[in-house]
Amino acid sequence: MGYSDIIAREAGTLPPEKQVEILDFIAFLKARYLPAELASAPKTAEEIETFFRSFQVDISGYKFDRDDANAR
Repeated sequence: MGYSDIIAREAGTLPPEKQVEILDFIAFLKARYLPAELASAPKTAEEIETFFRSFQVDISGYKFDRDDANAR
C-alpha cells in the first residue's frame, strides 16, 4: 500500500470539514514545492533540444502543420 492509499484511507475517516483542510494542505504543498521542481525544467530552445536529443529519435523530416494539429 502506497502513501497515497494510506492518506486516502485516513482522510476518509475524518469528517468532511477536516477533509477540506487536507485538500487545502495538499494545495499548499503543491504551490510551495512544485514550482521549485518546474524551475529545473528546460527553458531555452537549446536546453529543450538537448533534452529531446537524449531520446535518440530522428525528427529531421518533421514539419509542424498547425492546421493538422488543430484538426486533432
